[in-house]
This record gives sequence, C-alpha cells and structure tokens, in this order.
Amino acid sequence: MLVGNVEIVPLLDAVGQLADLSEAYPEVQADDWDRYRGLYPEVFAGTRWRLPVIVHLLRSEDTTVLVDTGVGPPGLWGFWAPEREGLLPAALEERGFGPESIDVVFLTHLHVDHIGWNTDEDGAPFFPRARYLVHPDALTWARSDPDSPHRRRCVEPLAGRFEWPGDDVELARGIRTRLLPGHTPGHVGLVVRSRGAAAELFADIAPHPALLDRPEWVFAFDDLPQTSTRAELVEELVDADCLLVCGHFPGSGIGRVVSRNGRVEWEEAA
Repeated sequence: MLVGNVEIVPLLDAVGQLADLSEAYPEVQADDWDRYRGLYPEVFAGTRWRLPVIVHLLRSEDTTVLVDTGVGPPGLWGFWAPEREGLLPAALEERGFGPESIDVVFLTHLHVDHIGWNTDEDGAPFFPRARYLVHPDALTWARSDPDSPHRRRCVEPLAGRFEWPGDDVELARGIRTRLLPGHTPGHVGLVVRSRGAAAELFADIAPHPALLDRPEWVFAFDDLPQTSTRAELVEELVDADCLLVCGHFPGSGIGRVVSRNGRVEWEEAA
C-alpha cells in the first residue's frame, strides 16, 4: 500500500484467541456485539475475541521502519490460545527483508503482543542494526514489573539501546511520531503525510474495530483509560481522506473509517 511516497507493508505474525468478550469488555452486553460479528467476522470466535497480530513495515526513501514486533517465537507465552504464531521472520523474508534490513524498530507500547520479536529465542536483539524507539514512560512502566517474563526477555536485553526521538518528530521523510495517551503509559503512534496522502497508525487506541463505533466501551485490559483519545481520533478520521492502520484489525489492518447508516465502520482498503 502506497501513501504518497511511503510504502506500508502488513506482515502477519500471529492469530489467537485472546479472551472471552465478556472478560475483555465486561460492561458490554453479549447481544451488543451482534452487529459487529457480521461486519468483522475474522475477529470473532464464538463468544471469544480472535486477535490478529500484524506488524507494519514502512519504507520511506532509504529508511525502513518496523512498527512493533508481534508476539515473537512460538510457544513462549500463555496469555492467549494461539492458532498461528511465529510468522514474522518468514513474512519478512517473503517480502525480501531480513532482520538486518530494518533501520528503526518503533514500539508503540510494551505489551507482550507488540514486543515479542525484539529479541530471538536466546534473548539476543533480533534486528541487529536497528534503532529501538520507545517512549520513556512506556519503558518506566514496563520495568516497574521486573518479574514479568516477556519484559525480562524482550525489554531488559535492550535496555542500553532504547531511545526516544520526541513527540511530533520526523523519523523518515513523511513519517512522524505522535503521542496517543491511553492504554498504557507512553502509548504512541505514527502519522504518515506524503504527497497529499495520509495515514494514521494508532496501535491499541482501538484494538477492536467495534470501538470505532462505540468508543465509550471500556477495555478491561487498559492500564490507562482511553475512551476520550479514541473518540477524538474517530471524529478526526471518519470520512476523511486518511487511512487508519491497526495491527489487530482484519486482513491487512489498513483501511478507512466511514460513516454508514448512522454508524461508524472500518473497511479494509483495496
């Protein structure tokens, strides 16, 4: 997918069942999900939430940016019921990229499903040449729980390499950082603006596409509430000439926010 001169490439790392919807969204009635099952069948497994984990690679001139690193090598974590996992290395190779091709690893936050390929099975940096970028508040939050196994494996080995360029800073031509408060401390995204085209990569501000229509629904796994940030972004993006990119949405995770019959929907870009 081209956004002006910036290429956005979706790379599937894993798919699994995260939780029962009643656990993830305890204030939402079961029948309130019915409309969204028809719109987004890929992210439902009965009463459970089927979670794709897609990372997105951005190419701008001679800079390659990988946004998040997925779940990581298979069989390491018990936080979900995996259907497929450990796919990112092969997905990169299929597109002609190796770990050494990545210039920047941009981490939107430090939940387990966004940092798994920071390191390999032995805990060594998986992307040996890359700058690893993470907001300092996210790093402080992650390191406040040193006994967490995925933080020991995916955060601590890189402690000396993490950096943060700042908010609204250009990483490569047409790609800028954006602070997106909510979900976890130091949650961030990226803005792409190139030759009149636009895209927003907003990570877990709305991890389920139904939340674009119902931004007031509370996600139980948020460490910080984010309904206000979500509502503001939906208002900004609905029916706008701007792509919305999310690694937990169906298909490529690249699409548009549209108003339809009094509702707000996400539709995958062709």
